[in-house]
Amino acid sequence: MRRGAILAGMFLVLAGCATPVPPLRLPAAVVGQTRDPLEGALRGAAAAFAAPGSLQGQPALAARAVAQLEFLAVEIPAGRSSREFGSLIAPGLQAARYEVRSTLGIPSDAPPQAVIDALAAAASAPTAQAAAAQLPATLFPAGGAETWRRLGDLPRLPQANAATQRAVFEWDFGPPQELIDSPN
Repeated sequence: MRRGAILAGMFLVLAGCATPVPPLRLPAAVVGQTRDPLEGALRGAAAAFAAPGSLQGQPALAARAVAQLEFLAVEIPAGRSSREFGSLIAPGLQAARYEVRSTLGIPSDAPPQAVIDALAAAASAPTAQAAAAQLPATLFPAGGAETWRRLGDLPRLPQANAATQRAVFEWDFGPPQELIDSPN
């Protein structure tokens, strides 16, 4: 019993010492024409994942949507938004990021800013070969060419769709009162 309490205490101390992820930067090529990068990423990702057919054969559009989701899955849970979100949005976006990373073969421990930067560079490349060269094997173990192919053939991603749609709804209308975390 005492050993379990000690382990639990150590876990809490270590959890409290975890350093927060620094704010991410979303390249202009991925944001679009909006003053708020969070809103631009949210609307862009939601539109893309709601209509997966529009991404077929369009790896640059898919790369932008994945970069936007990466950004959202870090920035919203970190509380770096001018809007309030219900308690289900952050875990939903993180689950969506896991779904997308699994589909593309991106390691779960890949640094989000590096993933965003690589995808943005690939999306802006003039040719498929140049795009593939922007996707390093350290972040995309399947290789740049294979990852670019996968981006052009993304399946329906229900977690990404549901999480981004819900987040857009709450951006526009606010969270349901029962889902707002209240200090106790």
